[in-house]
Formats: sequence, structure tokens, C-alpha cells
Amino acid sequence: MTSPEPLSHPLDDMPRVRGTDLDSDRIFLEVPGHDLPNDGDISAVEPEGHDDIDTRGLVMLSLLRFSSAWGERSSNFAFYLFLVTIFPSTLVPASIYGFCITGSGIIFSGAVGTLIDKHHRLNIVRVATVGQKMSSGMTYGLFLLYFLTPLAHDGRMNGRSLVAYVGVVLCGAVLKVSTVCLTISIERDWASTIGAGSSQRLTKLNAWIRRIDLTCDLVSPLFVSGLSAGISYSFAAAFLAGMTAISLLLEIILSGMTFHRFPELAAERSTHAPATDLSIPTSLTSSSSLRWLRDRVDPRDMIRDFREFRKLPVFYTSLSIASIYLTVLSFDGTMLTFLKDSRQYSDPFIAGQRAACTIAGLTGTLLFPIVSRKLGLVRTGSWSIWSEFICLVPVVISLYVGVPVSNTPNKGPAWNAFLLFGGMAFSRIGLWMFDLAQLQILQESLESHPRRNRLTSFQYTLQNMFDMAKYALTIGLARPSEFRWAGLVSIIAVFIGGILFVFGYARSVRGHVAPHWHWLVKFKLT
Repeated sequence: MTSPEPLSHPLDDMPRVRGTDLDSDRIFLEVPGHDLPNDGDISAVEPEGHDDIDTRGLVMLSLLRFSSAWGERSSNFAFYLFLVTIFPSTLVPASIYGFCITGSGIIFSGAVGTLIDKHHRLNIVRVATVGQKMSSGMTYGLFLLYFLTPLAHDGRMNGRSLVAYVGVVLCGAVLKVSTVCLTISIERDWASTIGAGSSQRLTKLNAWIRRIDLTCDLVSPLFVSGLSAGISYSFAAAFLAGMTAISLLLEIILSGMTFHRFPELAAERSTHAPATDLSIPTSLTSSSSLRWLRDRVDPRDMIRDFREFRKLPVFYTSLSIASIYLTVLSFDGTMLTFLKDSRQYSDPFIAGQRAACTIAGLTGTLLFPIVSRKLGLVRTGSWSIWSEFICLVPVVISLYVGVPVSNTPNKGPAWNAFLLFGGMAFSRIGLWMFDLAQLQILQESLESHPRRNRLTSFQYTLQNMFDMAKYALTIGLARPSEFRWAGLVSIIAVFIGGILFVFGYARSVRGHVAPHWHWLVKFKLT
């Protein structure tokens, strides 16, 4: 008598931990229908001598990412700078702007991930590029209205000034969603596909792309500050709008060249994920458009993603890096307003300090491949996030001790500025090393997952949720004199991120949390 067939269970379709590579602290997932090569042999996942990347293809990919990141970083710095100039002495307009565009990222990140999983890679990148450039150009146009007309001559929002501000926020929301789509496509999907099967090649790609991002972080604020301080804010807005139009054509061409340079990008992606109708409605009636939009941003999908993602060990790394987004201790709009209004620092000085932080971040990307080869990804992640926390301690101290008297154009003692800017700069080394470690852990863990981009987009949702919490915090603490309390919350968030990574993920991989001091021998320190 034959035994009855076992009943299927919903969890049978979930990815399971297949095994670990103890030398690199990697976890591999087994997805039903997507077996790893040479079943039972983890070493087969990473064949030796398979870490070469086509040089011309890498150059094209780098140029594509540089153009996209340059426009993104320039607009991000310029928009907050313009808002601070138009509405001085308050954090509210910049915080509301950040809150709303971050909310758009939360709402649409899941739909973006599904689109990337289901549709042609090149078409997705080109559509997102058009959305990014058009929304950015329209925002520059709205800021030109502010600078060339008396819309906000008294720094208040009313009438036409409010309408223009709403337009800025709406365009910023489109820009945010388009940027998330490009980031997931190029930095996650394209990089994971090109580097598939080789941890060293994936490390090289990730570090290379991060250096491009940080280079844009370094140079673009200086460039924008030079335009605004050296000439005028209106000229800066017009010039950047022109650059946006030129970069649109350039990126459309580069994306096609890069795509055809790497044949693996054109390969069909097999998936066992449920089929979803993602076609755009042919009818443009309001009811059909709203129904299509509702299907794309169904909250039940987000809940389903959360339930699936939280069963994976890598979930805690995503939660860890998301928690450090609840921080004002970086050169974003809220920090910019604080430094200009409360500390009276000039635009070029702020841009210079931001450049110093970016150089420190570049140093982190250079150290990451070396350290990760010596220690493995998990230990590198643990040590880097705790080094970031330690370096941020003097930054928070500088917000409470040696603070200049309010309502006076006094920057405070030199040692206070050293603690503030020095601590922020050194923290960037640990921050970007942790970012690269977490990114590669996520890529390798979801390498065989049929919905890897959908789950990757869920990490962006988590990051945007914590980012939104930051803006909600600064809306409540709107006065620059209250910035120190937001700084205290920020360092607590980094501390929680370290706890989540070490006890939520590292312990499950390594079986303990105690450090192995014998690794110092590898660096010849003992």
C-alpha cells in the first residue's frame, strides 16, 4: 500500500536557510524550484577565478550611475538650500517637504520592486530616468518663480506661494519614487545580476558604485554652493535645470549601451511568484486610474511582504540599517537649517564640511574590501556600526556643551566645532562600511529568491519609515534651539541599530556575540 502524499504547507514555498560559509559569514537560502548549483556543495556557489568584470561595461555602468547620482545629489542639496533661503528661521517647510516625499517612497516602494521583478530591465530604467529628470526640472522651475517673483518676499506661505510650495512637494514625491526605482534597478538588480556567482565581483561592483555615489556627494554640494553663493540662487536654479535636460538624453543612451554590454541583464528571469497584472490602464478615466493605483499600493501586499521577509535572518540587517535613518546627524535639510540659522555658518563652509564627511565615507569604501576579506561580512558589519556610534557621541556632546548663546551670530568655541564636524566625519567611515556590508549580505541572501527586488524594496520602505519619523520629529521640534533633542534621539537610533544587527542577525549566523580577538593576528596587530 502506497503511503499518502504529504500535504503542502504555505511555509513550504518560503526560502529556507540552505547553509553557511563560515569563512565569509554568508548565509544561503534555498528557494523551492531554485536550487543552488551542485546541491550540497556551498563552495560551488562561488567558483574561483570568476571575479573579472568587462572593463568597458563597467565604465558605461559607472558613467550611467555618475550622471544619475550627480543629478540626484545636486537636486537634493539644492532643494533644501532653496527652501532654507526662501523660508528662513524655521524647520517646518523643509521638514514637511522631507516628510511628504519620504511618505511617497513608503507608499510606492513595494510597487516599484514588483515592476522591476516583472518588467524588462532597460524599459524600467528609462521610464524612471524620464520621471526623475522631468520632476527635477519642474521643481527647479518652481523655485525660479520664487526667486524671480515676489511669491515669498516675507518668508511666509500664503496664496500663490502656498500653491507653488505644494507643486514643489508633489514634484519632489515623483522624484523620490523615480530615484528609488533607479537605485533598486541599478545598484541592486543590475549589480546583483552582473556579480552573480562571485562574492569578490559583487564586492567590487558594490564598492565601485558606492564610491561614485560618494564622489557625487562630495562634489555636487560644492558645485551648487558655488553657483548660488558665487552668482545667485536664480542662476543656480536655471543652470541646474539645463543640466537636468542634458543628462536625460545622456542617461537614455548610456542605459542602452550598458544593458547590451552585459548579456546577463537581458536573460529571462524565472519566477514562481504569483502573476500580477501590472499593465497600465488603457482608459484614462478617473475610476480606472484610481482602481489601478489602488491595486499597485495595496496595503495587504506590504503586510504580506513583511510576513515573508521577517522569517528570513537577513531581515534584522534591514531593520538595523533602517533604524539609523532616524538621524539628523547628517547634512540633510534639517541639519542645514540648524547650521545656518543657529550657528551662522556660510554655505561654502557647510559644503566644505560635507565634503570632508564624504571623503571620510570614501575612505570607508576603500577599507571595506580589505576588512571584509580579513574578517568576513558579519564581523565587518558589527564593528563598523559600533564605530559609527562611538564617533557620534562627541557630536551629541557638542550640541549640549559649549553651545553659543542663542540669538547671537556666534559659532561657539573652536573645540565645539571640532567635536561636531570631526565626529560626523569619522562616523562616516563606519557608516559606509556598514552600508556596504549590509548591502552585500542582503544581495547574497536573496540571490536565488524569485522576488528579490520586491523584498529589497521593502527595505527601502523600512528606511523611508524611519526617515519619515525623523521629519516628524523635526516638525515637532521646529526651532533650531531644540535641535539637540533630535540629535539625542538620533544617537539612540544608531545604538538600537547596532543591537538589532548583533543580536538579531550576527548571533543567528555565528552562534554567539563575543568578539574573536584572534582576528587581530590577520592585521599583524598582535
